[in-house]
Amino acid sequence: MKRVTNTLKKTVILWLGLTLLPLGFYYHLSNKAHQFLLNQLEAQGLQFLSFVDAKASRTHSQIQKSFYQLSHSPLLADYARDRDPRLRRYLESQWSLTSFNSGLFYQLRFLDLAGKEVIRVDYTRQMTQAFVVPQEQLQEKGHRDYFIYARQLAVGEQGYFGIDLEYEHGLPLIPYKPGFRLLYPLDTDQRRLGYFIANLDVMAVIKQITANNQNLSVDFVDRQGYFIVSSDENRLFGDLIQSRASLNLPNEHPEVWQAMQANNNTKGSLTTKEGLFIYQRFDNQLFSSVGGLMLLTHYTPDMLSAMFAPRNAGILKDAIVIWLLLGIVSVILAMFWIAHKSIKMDKTYAQFVIENGVAIVFTNREHRILRVSKRFCDMVGMEPFALQGRSVLNFLPSRLKQREMHADLINQGHWEGQYTLQNPHGDEVVCKTDVRALSSKLKKVQYYVYSFTDISDHHNAIIELKERSERDSATALWNKKKFENMLNYHTRLHQRYPDEPPACLAVIDIDSFKDINDTLGHAVGDVVILHVAQQLQALLRDTDFIARIGGDEFAVIIQHTDIHQAGKLMQRVCSAIANWPQYQVTISVGVAEVTKDAIQTATNADKAMYRSKRKGKNCVSLHGFENLTVVEPQQS
Repeated sequence: MKRVTNTLKKTVILWLGLTLLPLGFYYHLSNKAHQFLLNQLEAQGLQFLSFVDAKASRTHSQIQKSFYQLSHSPLLADYARDRDPRLRRYLESQWSLTSFNSGLFYQLRFLDLAGKEVIRVDYTRQMTQAFVVPQEQLQEKGHRDYFIYARQLAVGEQGYFGIDLEYEHGLPLIPYKPGFRLLYPLDTDQRRLGYFIANLDVMAVIKQITANNQNLSVDFVDRQGYFIVSSDENRLFGDLIQSRASLNLPNEHPEVWQAMQANNNTKGSLTTKEGLFIYQRFDNQLFSSVGGLMLLTHYTPDMLSAMFAPRNAGILKDAIVIWLLLGIVSVILAMFWIAHKSIKMDKTYAQFVIENGVAIVFTNREHRILRVSKRFCDMVGMEPFALQGRSVLNFLPSRLKQREMHADLINQGHWEGQYTLQNPHGDEVVCKTDVRALSSKLKKVQYYVYSFTDISDHHNAIIELKERSERDSATALWNKKKFENMLNYHTRLHQRYPDEPPACLAVIDIDSFKDINDTLGHAVGDVVILHVAQQLQALLRDTDFIARIGGDEFAVIIQHTDIHQAGKLMQRVCSAIANWPQYQVTISVGVAEVTKDAIQTATNADKAMYRSKRKGKNCVSLHGFENLTVVEPQQS
């Protein structure tokens, strides 16, 4: 089965190689045809965007004319001055008729000087007639940013505000709706009477000026690349809503954005895998308050494919015939290739097995097993058929050693070292290992040869001797030399990872130990030392490092805990030793956080321990907290 799979792989490789010529010919002809069509589409797209710009100018004139008539209406001025209810009804009727006929405004309002809605007429294209909002439903808008802007307008000055989110009762409208407001202050010679505000139906305006029979989308993009206005409502408000922050041109189409910036935002086009993008500066008074907008339209890949399809069909038909013929040739060549490679590999493997009496593994350049000796199968407890195709690296638990081996093989083509194999049951076999890369004439690695020699017994004996040399013979705790190495390790760890959870050092001294030896004898002193060691082992965690660093002095490196938690932990040890019924024994403890300096850390812990002595012994003191004693001295 694997031979068939390899043959198929080689066939595909050869087939792909041999089809470069017909494919190149096909792509050359099709690219020329595509480029011709793209040039036509670019000219057509720029013409369409110019048409949108022209329609926008006409629409702006229509909007400006309607707004001027409404804002300068004598009826509105009279009502703003006198607040006559009869004039209010006339004004509501006038606004309702204008909204319905225009279809460009979805909200007309008159606000008083405090921002309170006095009159409001709403209209959407789904309504059969405009809706006059009842007085009890009118809202306060004095806090809105557009009202604050309106108050800054001079007498007779018309303002524009937006495009932003529309809000009702302090919350954005759902579904989200773009808001663009035209504002005009109503003034007399003596004072300001209020503000006329018309909310433009932005989406209705966009649909009106971008309507086309090609289903082309149109986006209005600002200087930061956000879709300020778009024929697709779901792309809006990336500059205002956090959940849509990714909806912008630099994020969605960075190539297009870079092309626009390089072209000084004038006009042009770019073809990417997402389609054909055509852009042009929007030089129009409509939405001029936003400033710096660019028009962008897009021919999608589906649209382009539909246009390219007829031109590609004829070329593709001839290319397929040639491609199939080359496939048959590739199968024949692949069979010869596999046979030759297999014979060469078997010969190389047999040579290594004969020359070496150790376990041999022969792999491909991905370290997957091709051939394996019986001795290696015995080491890992698996049959040869079960090892075929598996990565030999799976038997090496250490990822660090894998990276080291990879680096040496890449740089030198050879690695020698200690390799710990791991069988499916989790048992480990320590081996002296030699790995060599076998390269082709082109110096490309083809195979790796692994040689394994079992040195588990020798390795375990060395580890046992090393551990004995690092243990205190009386208590079986770690000795002072091992403690110093471990403290140096933790200080280096703190230097490299200062933000990791801290470690603490506790120094423990048996109180009045000399008196115990002098009065009860050295045999009892040895029992006391052993008892303290046993209590430390019983009460502390498996991850804590415990060492005897002097005759009656111990040290504990407490990992992943702050100084207060370490103090509480040592408090329990202190109490347990003080409550020993056999002999009256207490300890003094000093705790300090591990710093970047091992000597300073030990000094800090010693100072805290001697402070415990001065406070009456049988207590725990924390370095840096001179007025805090975790355990109060107990009266004997």
